[in-house]
Amino acid sequence: MRLNRFKLSVKLTGLSGVLMLLSGCAGFTGLRSPHYDGGPIEPDEEAIERYSESSQVDEAFEGIYRRYPLSSRLREDALDFSDAGSFELNEGEYSVGEDLPEGRVYIQSESSDFRPEFWIIHTAHVVIRDETDSVAFDQHFQNETGVMQAYVDLREGYTVEVSGNDPILYVDYSGETGNNWVNTGLGEEQITLTSGHYSVGTHLSPGQYTIESATGPRASELYLLSENDEVAIIELHSRMNPAGVISAEDNQSLLERGQITPEIYEMNEMQRQRFEEDKPVIDLDEGDVLYLPMVDQLLLEEK
Repeated sequence: MRLNRFKLSVKLTGLSGVLMLLSGCAGFTGLRSPHYDGGPIEPDEEAIERYSESSQVDEAFEGIYRRYPLSSRLREDALDFSDAGSFELNEGEYSVGEDLPEGRVYIQSESSDFRPEFWIIHTAHVVIRDETDSVAFDQHFQNETGVMQAYVDLREGYTVEVSGNDPILYVDYSGETGNNWVNTGLGEEQITLTSGHYSVGTHLSPGQYTIESATGPRASELYLLSENDEVAIIELHSRMNPAGVISAEDNQSLLERGQITPEIYEMNEMQRQRFEEDKPVIDLDEGDVLYLPMVDQLLLEEK
């Protein structure tokens, strides 16, 4: 009898310890509200819902993503490709209207060769500024760790700054040498974009779009500039990247052949379901401008 009471006492003591531990953990909210610096944290349900639906960053945290002031000229009408030819840019500073003509361009970086017998490295950091020193475009061009191409509107008065390790950039004004998988156009239900500037009503139709996937050397963001001077920041986080996502059929086949464990199978299923189900939706209105830095490919599908 005394032994049973002792066991009961131990169980109650252990349970009390667990409850005390859980109630003091900031990450456990089942028994008490989360606290920070002694004060309760009040979740912003509206911001949480907005981020869940569209991946839009809350205004309170936009400062983390605004590394520089964006040029107000991004809202100007989209420029067209032209017969201005092509140019090669190296390290230096170029003035649009003097060294380069105004117009829409496709920028392609020279590739590096990492083979030991060659080891030729080309990197290019490009910053395009307006007359007020505000940034219209900022990107690192390089194989693997950067992005290799972009579609950009070069406006008269802009300054193009190129720096890096033996940077070589090809700037084409015709639009004929662009990436063949980039798909834009009015009436297109599926839009594929790479880094650069895009105008709603010119490069894609107004409407509601699902972000199907986003790939790049790192997580990036989409800056959505509306005509009412607002800038929404859409986070293109790593969960939008299809790399590493295994189809249900392939995952099942790997399990049946004994190439993965049941635990890995479940992890693959969770990753695939999260990628397929948690897709943000954004609304694009006539006149909106999309600024995409450091993005290899953004796939949008009209709802």
